Amino acid sequence: MQTEAQNNHPPGQGAGGEQALKATSTTKGKFRKRGSIVSLIARFLLALLFLGGIYTSLLPWGQATLRATFILPSLLTASEPLPLTLAGEPITHTQKALPASHGMLYLDIFTPDMVPLIHGERQGVLLLPGVGDQRQVPQLINLEQTLARSGIVVVAMTTSTLLQDNVSIEDSADVVQAYQYLQALPALQGQRTGMIAFSAGVPLITHAAADPHIRDQVAYVTAFGGYYNAETLLETFGHRAVSYDGKTESWQPTTYALQVLANVTTEQLPVYEQELIRQALSPNGSPLSQGEQDQLSPEGLAAYQLLSGTAPNRVAQNMAALTPAMHAQLQGLSTSQIIKEIHAPVYLLHDRNDAFLPFTETRAFDRDLTRLHHSHNYVEFHIFDHVEVRSNLNFFQTIGDGSKLFNLISQVFQAG
Repeated sequence: MQTEAQNNHPPGQGAGGEQALKATSTTKGKFRKRGSIVSLIARFLLALLFLGGIYTSLLPWGQATLRATFILPSLLTASEPLPLTLAGEPITHTQKALPASHGMLYLDIFTPDMVPLIHGERQGVLLLPGVGDQRQVPQLINLEQTLARSGIVVVAMTTSTLLQDNVSIEDSADVVQAYQYLQALPALQGQRTGMIAFSAGVPLITHAAADPHIRDQVAYVTAFGGYYNAETLLETFGHRAVSYDGKTESWQPTTYALQVLANVTTEQLPVYEQELIRQALSPNGSPLSQGEQDQLSPEGLAAYQLLSGTAPNRVAQNMAALTPAMHAQLQGLSTSQIIKEIHAPVYLLHDRNDAFLPFTETRAFDRDLTRLHHSHNYVEFHIFDHVEVRSNLNFFQTIGDGSKLFNLISQVFQAG
């Protein structure tokens, strides 16, 4: 006879079957726990993606970080990053030539084609590459396209004067005109936009940023590899040396930088003296003989010795020999004259070994901004040849300067 306990087992199942059932139940419980953990992880990851999407699309600092992530490799490699090329916005490039106050204003316009998800999220930037015709420089084109693909409306400008390897403060009115053109584009509809200038374009955008017509609309001013005071710049050329942190070291300007400064400095001299000095300082020119120097006026001789660096011990005397009109022109081309009238935050960049314009000029800019308690940031680099990234950078240079550049780019576009 079977006992009562035995009769309680399901058909075909004895004590061993009962153990198997318990094991199966335990296994199912483990799977349920594992499934719950996986579900929690999946939900956590989805939440992170959702928050990341909000951070990079809705919040200003998130957008700035995302843009910096795309723009940094573009700057360091001089090519558009593949993810941005594949996933970035399609862009349209148009060109315009507009009559300006003193010649023609030439614009290259790069516009993202997509309609932004949020009204008013577009940023705009006015880009001034500097002296000469830089419109076909590959690194500049790459930067313009990268900015546009990341959702920024870009207007790059130049003027008749700049194309002639010269700088005139009158062109700051053309910068104001270009800025107002940018602001009026349908994609921006009058939003505050920023300015970026390179090299000798810096004094033009700083004067424009101080202009009462636009200074309260300018979101930021970024000055890369420029100068601050044209008179101290000429003195540095005359000394062929830079002084900083209580020491002095040799500094030799490039031929092109010398040509541009010669065009600016000699503009008030008689035409004969202008041509004589400019020819002597040209790439294929020869230093003026003693007889040729004797034919120059006192101010012409002073300008020649300052530019050529042939009288480093007479820099103070030669600066004093320049005419009031020459001093006025140099002062007019100096940001130092209007720094108090700039309202926008200022971001300064300069390479420590710049042979076009000395880094000490931007250090002076930084000191005055600090003294005035003006919102700004200044970063020195070692990876640029003036304003273009040098080739064959080592890993540590790229990482060190790249991190500083990333932080600065994020700050700039957050200000925008």
